[in-house]
Amino acid sequence: MKERRKSLLKDIGEKQFLSKISRYVDTPFIGFNDDVSAIELPSGDLLVINVDMLVQGTDVLPGMSSFQIGKKAVTMAVSDIIAKGVTPIGCLASVGFPPEISIDEAETIIQGIKEQCSSYKCLFLGGDLNESKETIVDIVAFGTCGKTNLISRKGVVSGDILYSTGLFGFNAIGFEMLLNEKFVEDSLKKRILESVYEPKAKIEFLDILQELPIKICMDSSDGLLVTLSDLSILNNLGITITNVPIQLEVEEFAEKNDINPLDLVFRGGEEFDLIFALSPNLKEEVERKVENMGLKIYKIGFFDENLKGLTITDDAFSHYKFPESGFEHFTNK
Repeated sequence: MKERRKSLLKDIGEKQFLSKISRYVDTPFIGFNDDVSAIELPSGDLLVINVDMLVQGTDVLPGMSSFQIGKKAVTMAVSDIIAKGVTPIGCLASVGFPPEISIDEAETIIQGIKEQCSSYKCLFLGGDLNESKETIVDIVAFGTCGKTNLISRKGVVSGDILYSTGLFGFNAIGFEMLLNEKFVEDSLKKRILESVYEPKAKIEFLDILQELPIKICMDSSDGLLVTLSDLSILNNLGITITNVPIQLEVEEFAEKNDINPLDLVFRGGEEFDLIFALSPNLKEEVERKVENMGLKIYKIGFFDENLKGLTITDDAFSHYKFPESGFEHFTNK
């Protein structure tokens, strides 16, 4: 009798595996489907913790410097803390280096970690060093907040408005340029490379998240399509996208290269912008406060009880085919 082949992670993908193992994880204050964990301190406040892993083979683009690797690893972990409305206090790093890496390169990665922690005004508290086949940087970021101040991913009602802290598409062009050798004009190349090599968590929006009754928030590091789809499913509401948050240059690039612009906007990833929602009656107050702070936000659309999934009503893009799925680990998609 032929031996039955064991199922592999690539057969089911990241999301199905996470669902399979969810029963093993303790979630006293925040659901398993969030990127952070939280536990109660003796003071009654919550300790909010996130861990994120940067792996050389999957997270480091061609041309990225060692210093930028360290910085990006910190941003990956800190961004999810900020999305909870929590000020990051400190970071720990668990780092694996191959024996063949130069001392200068390894030290430069650590310097990048320290530099990015300092830019977010949080402490770099050391960590663990080990040997690995490729460079791996695993960052634990944490902060504290009151129980009622933690922003969830669930809690909106039909009609609540969705905003983004940024526009999308540059990262997807960067991936096309660096991985698929797509031509990008010099006038745009600098901004594209800065977007993919030097991503930044949106810590400047913490005052908005902490001072106003923001209902839900999530960062867009897994791509805008995944982010909006997850929020739709978690809240059991559809999302009407009235304004596609696209950079003007992305539209032009898509047209010149015969690429669906919605693929560039929704399937990029690693933008680390914040996607948040609020009641319609707070619209003017939030937009005024953001403007007074010298920042920008972009209305994407609203939650709709009459829909399932995502629907685009933006006339400029409604004729394009909407992407069916975003990136998922283990499936090579």
